[in-house]
Amino acid sequence: MTTDRKIGLLLLLPLVVLVLGLTVYPIVQVISLAFQQQSLYSPESTFVGLANFNAVVSHEGFTRSVSNTFVFTFGSLALQMAMGLPIALLLNKEFPLRSPIRGVMLFSYLVPYVVAAMTWKFMFSDATGILNYWVRALSLPMPASPFGSLDWAMAGVIFVNSWKNFPFMVIVFLAQLQTIDRQLYEAASVDGATAWQQFYKITLPSLLPIMLVVGMLRTIWNFNNFEVVFLLTQGGPIGRTETLPLYIYRFVFGEFSLGRGAALAVIVFFVLLIMSAIYWRLYERTQERFK
Repeated sequence: MTTDRKIGLLLLLPLVVLVLGLTVYPIVQVISLAFQQQSLYSPESTFVGLANFNAVVSHEGFTRSVSNTFVFTFGSLALQMAMGLPIALLLNKEFPLRSPIRGVMLFSYLVPYVVAAMTWKFMFSDATGILNYWVRALSLPMPASPFGSLDWAMAGVIFVNSWKNFPFMVIVFLAQLQTIDRQLYEAASVDGATAWQQFYKITLPSLLPIMLVVGMLRTIWNFNNFEVVFLLTQGGPIGRTETLPLYIYRFVFGEFSLGRGAALAVIVFFVLLIMSAIYWRLYERTQERFK
């Protein structure tokens, strides 16, 4: 091994130690806790094998929380893409004030979760909410306060989460759109291709790989999202918006069971691992198809 290589490895050592300390060690600790019975207020623990996993899976409301999590995750993903792609296509065109408008589009993404959630909750407030007032005044076919409605609570939470995060889609899609050679569109126009045909044959194939990557990231982030649901509904009404992160919170801070909370966290980890592998396989197939 050369001296330069030794120096390079030595310089990487602090980063490796940091990564191991901040990621690998906590994961190992959580997996270890999942097989133990330990209270939040007691350092003593007892090995119980798979008892925590059995307790979690058979717990009242587990199936509902799993269903809610998938609805919230993929509902948010679909809405974020549906909002992000058209706006990215629009911002890729030349028009006056394009640069300032691009900056304004980042606003909701820069707002902290707690500010975004409480702002929307305030606007739908029964007492002072401006949106609550207009829903009633216009007799719109929706409850004036969707976050307290059995039928609309999940839709409201998905909307707020999507409003907060869709600029991420805009940024990524816009960056990818700007890498497409303009001559491809010019040649397609000469050949008589319509705008839809140009989108389907040129734009979409170029965007598809990055759509899968960003879809994987947003799936992970949506699946793990705690703040929006907790701040808007705390899992209510009667569990209609309770997702797995809130379920973990309930086990740890409601039942004071670190073991059950860790067991559910391990289940979530492996579910996300499987979904990430599926996304990655689709990404590889897409890359092979459009080479």
